[in-house]
Amino acid sequence: MQGIPLELRRALGSLGSLAIPFGTPVNAAAGTDVLTIDGAVIDGETVTIGADVYEFAADAKQTVTAGRIAVDITAKTTAAQGKLTVAVQPTAGEKITIGTKEYIFVALGTAAADGDIDIGADLAAAKLNIVAAINGTDLINDEHPLVSAANFAVDDCIITAKVGGVAGNAIASTTDMQGAGNKWDAGTLGTERAGVDCTKGDARTALIEEINRSGTEPFTAAEGTVADTMTITANAIGPGGNGLVLLESGANMVWTAGVTAGGVDGTPGFQGAVCCDAGFIYICTATDTTILNNNWERVAIAGGF
Repeated sequence: MQGIPLELRRALGSLGSLAIPFGTPVNAAAGTDVLTIDGAVIDGETVTIGADVYEFAADAKQTVTAGRIAVDITAKTTAAQGKLTVAVQPTAGEKITIGTKEYIFVALGTAAADGDIDIGADLAAAKLNIVAAINGTDLINDEHPLVSAANFAVDDCIITAKVGGVAGNAIASTTDMQGAGNKWDAGTLGTERAGVDCTKGDARTALIEEINRSGTEPFTAAEGTVADTMTITANAIGPGGNGLVLLESGANMVWTAGVTAGGVDGTPGFQGAVCCDAGFIYICTATDTTILNNNWERVAIAGGF
């Protein structure tokens, strides 16, 4: 420092005692991961969060595998429909097939086994018997597992898939009835009304609502900041929320990491505390001497001058 005025040398020397501590503080955070749903979701697909399995259900009975949590998307789907026309009383031996279940018309008063439909005393009685057989209300037939039948409107009976979605359009509908006008509108359901799957947005909303419904889960779901995403976040801040296994079975669903991560304890600090590392200068804006502290702010170091 030769040639530098004494007063300036003293000032520069005093600056050496004001060195900022070197270190990288962190703000407290909870474990998290992101689920992307970028296409339609169908009945039976699942999202697993730790020990809980959420299953999308598109039927009125909310039928899911035992132990799973139903996510109701019934109102967000359209159930396929077909139309069965019966204008002439069927004769014994004629058949109707829906899906893989075959119904056979039997002589008046002889229906006794699942699949039998009494021809009835007349056309009106035959129509009632058809509906009762499909719906399992005749005390003879089991309820059809895939469809339900509405009452005949004149000669037409609307058959509706129990599960909403495109899959219902593939349910077979055939008959060998010979009476004039006795027929299906097509070889599968979906012509009277096409089945439509749940959209990605509706599925995401339903899933978030179901996850958060009880309020007792150790995690919370929310809309993601990126389109088509949902974020799952541990309720507890810190590393204890890391490691929650996340799975999905849907063709249009995927977790980013498949496990919650990023949960850390915060660096305790006093208001005004300052430190730095190679890239940033940090300042604590409020006093919090616990591991829950998240009051650290930072600014990037611009470089040499």
